[in-house]
Amino acid sequence: MLRYWIAAVRRTAVAAASVAVVVGAAMAGVLISEDTDVWSAALLQGALAGLLAGVVLSAAVATSSTWHAWRTASRHGLSLAAEAAAVPCTAEFRTPVPAGTTAYQLTDSVLHALKKVPFPRIDEVEEFTRGKLTLVCATSLALPVRLHISIETDRDTATVTMDARPVTTWKRLDGGASWSVLTATKPHVSKAIHHEAGGTNAT
Repeated sequence: MLRYWIAAVRRTAVAAASVAVVVGAAMAGVLISEDTDVWSAALLQGALAGLLAGVVLSAAVATSSTWHAWRTASRHGLSLAAEAAAVPCTAEFRTPVPAGTTAYQLTDSVLHALKKVPFPRIDEVEEFTRGKLTLVCATSLALPVRLHISIETDRDTATVTMDARPVTTWKRLDGGASWSVLTATKPHVSKAIHHEAGGTNAT
């Protein structure tokens, strides 16, 4: 949990710094307007107040996100890692497939497999085409997650790219929701393609 918390603090650093600047400047401006002879002291007090506001904000957001991430991970049998703070979360792997296997076949197998797993629950299928699958998962997550799976076939190899990110695209942290979805689905996606390919080994 500590590693996740530190990673979350780093991801909120820019926002916290912006708040610190605004608060510091505002406080310094108020103090200087009251007494223009103490501008140096006002700037120092403003800087300290801004720094304190930034630290408090960053710590509060990181702590809240860590709590949500830990709950989500533990609820679904996952061990929380620092990587869970990353948004978006991506993965890629390649699998040997028999010649003639189509991307549509593999995509259909993946969707069928994911519909049967208890987590993540698919709340909406936004896209299902040849080699493209986009799902929205929201149930039991801190924030809704959009999972996009792309499958490309080249002769005897299938390349699978997975991308999980919050539906609300401006989010810098999502309480580990994207990581949980990606971590939980990747083995099922790999297994589905492995099965469709007739038991060949993924790489």
